[in-house]
Amino acid sequence: MLNTLTTSDVPPSDRQAFWRQVIADRFMALDFESRNAVPFAANLDVLQLANLDLMRLEASAHAVARSSKLVQKDASDFFMLSYQRRGEGVLEQDEKVSIQTAGDFVLYDSRRPFAMSYSGDFCKYVIRIPRAKLQAHISQPQRLCGMTVSKDSEAGLVLGAMLSALFSGPASSSVSVQESLARAFIEVTIGGLQSIPEAPGAECSKLQTFHLHRVKRYILDNLQDPNLNVERISADLKLSMSSLYRIFESERLTLSQWIWHRRLENCKRDLLCKHLAHKHIGDIAFDWGYSSCAHFSRVFKKETGMTPKEFRLKAAHSC
Repeated sequence: MLNTLTTSDVPPSDRQAFWRQVIADRFMALDFESRNAVPFAANLDVLQLANLDLMRLEASAHAVARSSKLVQKDASDFFMLSYQRRGEGVLEQDEKVSIQTAGDFVLYDSRRPFAMSYSGDFCKYVIRIPRAKLQAHISQPQRLCGMTVSKDSEAGLVLGAMLSALFSGPASSSVSVQESLARAFIEVTIGGLQSIPEAPGAECSKLQTFHLHRVKRYILDNLQDPNLNVERISADLKLSMSSLYRIFESERLTLSQWIWHRRLENCKRDLLCKHLAHKHIGDIAFDWGYSSCAHFSRVFKKETGMTPKEFRLKAAHSC
């Protein structure tokens, strides 16, 4: 049976306190912060499947964090799998910074500090997995936390289809069917996690991985600054420019390309946001570090095949 919790019937002034309690009851003790000028809104659908708790969360922009202090105070002890259905999420755990877009999934551990942030409206599925269940199949699963499994992987495609079907169809009351489905979810999760390389990129050392996540975190924190460039990153992080280029050697995009890619993705997200429908396209571009509307339009059309205006109109008509 599907159990739904929502802020829709809660006065706007009480919603953050209400949702903080929902998080504590259904997930674990977390610090919570809304990141929207408009009143916070969220819906959580909860479904029990044998020994697995499955959830579908739709919410406006916010951030959550589990500090070392909360880990010590709260006894929650399990792994969480987060499957991004819509929007974009950022997870930080164990000095790793990973980004999840629609179709990606990632594992995180309730027994170690982490932070998650969502800069726009989003929808995701969450599976709460008993620690022993995962440890029975994967040696030290915590080493795989914070590493994104791509939407293009077989596991990502299968898991997304299974979760979508489960939440859109009638729940089965048969214990044997529920147990079979729970096993299937675990098996797909294991397959996806086992496909993750030990470190991102070929021959990528632990030190290089540390610096890669450190640089990406710095970029995400300073993306709105139009003066953000390789020289600035080098000076602020006290890494030589040659070291920065080496750090990104194993990545699909160069350092500069990654900066502009993140800026473009954030502009696309804001163009899709109904709360920003009144905002001028040029202002959105300037918000994310572009200094020329013409340059932004050229890059945007090259990436999407549409002008920013066409992209926004198409999204509005498809709602």
